[in-house]
Amino acid sequence: MDILQGNTHPTPVDALKIKLTASQDNFPQLFHLYSTYYTPYSTYIRPLQRAFLLSQSYFYQYAFPTLYPIYGLANRLLSLALTEQPSLMSLALLALLLIVSLKVLDMLRRTVIYWISIAIRLAVYAMAMIIGVWIYQRGLEQSLEDLGWIVGLFAGLGEQGERVGHAKATRSAKDARRIPKGNPKGRRRGGGW
Repeated sequence: MDILQGNTHPTPVDALKIKLTASQDNFPQLFHLYSTYYTPYSTYIRPLQRAFLLSQSYFYQYAFPTLYPIYGLANRLLSLALTEQPSLMSLALLALLLIVSLKVLDMLRRTVIYWISIAIRLAVYAMAMIIGVWIYQRGLEQSLEDLGWIVGLFAGLGEQGERVGHAKATRSAKDARRIPKGNPKGRRRGGGW
């Protein structure tokens, strides 16, 4: 009650209570939120509020004096660039946007290459394990015979592909020779429909 009468200096939390009590008629929803959420959880909120205020105090005490000249210079340069030369600012923003988008695309490319390389490594290791298990189960001599059969199969498929390809090539060459040279009689070039 002393706080409401003005006898003691109010803390920030008490000042908030006074403001909310005074504005209870104007903002009933705000008072409802305060009484519903802040009051029951004030034991949990106060340490967070204290940590935030202390970190803000440390920032203004130690970091702000160092950063203020940079802030002032950047503020002056931005205001000069925005008011004096807007085309230069738009070019600078375009260049910044280009650089950021290229960096994002580079990160995306690196991520894709990383996952593809992992998939390839996994496939190579799985193939090595499969071949190892196959050799272990079949024995070395039988595995070499199977390998010879597989190599022969691929060699035969390659020879068959050459024969089929040669036949298709000669057929398309014959078809090309059947087409008469030049334009058909009675038609002009570019006649269309």
